[in-house]
Amino acid sequence: MNAATLLYFVGSFAIFLAERMLAGTDMVRFALLALGGLFILMSLGSRLSTFGRHPSATKLALAFTALSMSSGLLYVLQWKDVITLLGLEAATQENLRAALQALIPLVWLVGALPAFGINRTLAASPHSVHPLRIRSAWEGGLAVALGLAMLFPLNWLAHEFNHRWDFGFFRTTQVGDPTRAAVDSLAEPVRVVLFYPPSSDTLNELTPYFDELEGENLSYEVMDHAMAPELAKEWKVRDNGNIVFILGEKTESIKLPETLDKAKKDLRKLDGKVRTALLKISREKRTAYFTVGHDELFWKNATDEQTNIDSMKKVLEALHFKVKELGIDDGLAQAVPDDAALVFVVGPKKPFFPEEIEALRAFRDGGGALFLLLEPTTEDLSPLAALAGVTFDGSAPLASDKMFLPLSRGTIDRLNVGTNKFTSHESVTTLSKRSTEAVLITPSTGSITEMESHAGSVTVTVKGMPDWFRDQNGNLEFDDAAGEKRGGYEIAAVAKGPAAGGENSEWRAAVVADATLASNFFLRNAANAYYIADTVSWLTADPALAGESESEEDVKIQHTKEDEAMWFYATSALIPALVFVAGAMRVSSRRKKGAA
Repeated sequence: MNAATLLYFVGSFAIFLAERMLAGTDMVRFALLALGGLFILMSLGSRLSTFGRHPSATKLALAFTALSMSSGLLYVLQWKDVITLLGLEAATQENLRAALQALIPLVWLVGALPAFGINRTLAASPHSVHPLRIRSAWEGGLAVALGLAMLFPLNWLAHEFNHRWDFGFFRTTQVGDPTRAAVDSLAEPVRVVLFYPPSSDTLNELTPYFDELEGENLSYEVMDHAMAPELAKEWKVRDNGNIVFILGEKTESIKLPETLDKAKKDLRKLDGKVRTALLKISREKRTAYFTVGHDELFWKNATDEQTNIDSMKKVLEALHFKVKELGIDDGLAQAVPDDAALVFVVGPKKPFFPEEIEALRAFRDGGGALFLLLEPTTEDLSPLAALAGVTFDGSAPLASDKMFLPLSRGTIDRLNVGTNKFTSHESVTTLSKRSTEAVLITPSTGSITEMESHAGSVTVTVKGMPDWFRDQNGNLEFDDAAGEKRGGYEIAAVAKGPAAGGENSEWRAAVVADATLASNFFLRNAANAYYIADTVSWLTADPALAGESESEEDVKIQHTKEDEAMWFYATSALIPALVFVAGAMRVSSRRKKGAA
């Protein structure tokens, strides 16, 4: 490679590096731009040195060099500020900018490679060069440039008409109803930026998901971290493999590795992660209070996983709630705090003081929301149940001698009952849709009955199975003589009524005759988690909290990485190599004919 060509290539690469890779560091960028410009000027000077010996060839080389340098003008024209001056529509501006960006490397190649061929020929024969050799040199360079240029439209066509046959190991999750509800409820549009290089396999899985989610309230775009360092710094993104949600000055990020092998696990849970990020960025944190001081189930000092409700606390935090304790020391005997959006009572074994009941009733009547999870006990919990318009029978737990969850493989397992009898109420929407496969596990549950006289309206949401019976004598056997009867039990309900001080406002309450269903151990059952989430969604009148986030846990078959590599190398290396070999054979044949 002669000096003129080497200087031009190094100068062009320095300018490319300054503009595309180091745009955020002004000092280094300007230094590289100056160095690149100096090298290109030196290249032109080197080419002019041959003007006296080969004027026509030098003019032709300079013409191709000028054509190559005009790609810099195209680069300036594609700047957003320059295109904006044309006054075109936004869509037209984007199309024009994309076209100019595609032309930049094409124009550079079409000018640089023929000039390289001419200079190489002149360097090989500095004193005398036949015009046909010059012509052959620039035509060869132009042919190679145009051949490489063909890869651009072919790549675009492959992208636009790409068909995927997914026999793969997993399916990226689809947009779930809760996530769509979260987007629909946005007060302001959210901008989503996917920081991935164009070659990322993970990006190929993400774009169909966000294509489905995109609309008036959400837009997304793809950025390479190296190409947008200033924006990445502003949004606190250190590298590729991040999804950033932007709303005003607030941002939330999801980390997903660039490579598909590392991102598989998180992609299966993508929909839930996106919903959580949208809730965090678009909503202020609400406060959920848990009553304490009555031997409730709690996340502190729990003896085992069936009395610990730490998982329930984490579910609420994922739904963007702030979780606090509420006892007499916190003012429960006087009033529920003003910042309370929801109050939980989970498995109390001791009765509440009348003052506490009145505070909860005042909170409810003022438009508050109560979630009562009661547990069979010898204490009288009827004042609590009355807040939801029901009576609670916890004198003896419900059992089944036909269908139950065998945990200990003993007779005691007959208390581990489960049901799929759900009504069509909003608070059990997900369970109703999945009633053929979802079973709500309610170990040692009591039962509820609507009161004859109460405030508001009551709707039963969950009923027991026909084979259930109340184990009156504690022997876990169905006994007619003990007055035990099968079926007809109701275990969960919701209530609502008009709130004081507002025409369109209302209070809401939910009650279930079992608290252990919300413990860490039983919340592993998907139906139990759906019941909690859907009921909280109804209580807070927020549909974005309800429903089932789409996830994909099944294993399936996909093209291996070796298969993908084979296709990549076949199209990127093998075909150009074959063209090169064919060209070399043609040149060799022509030389042999000339020698003959």
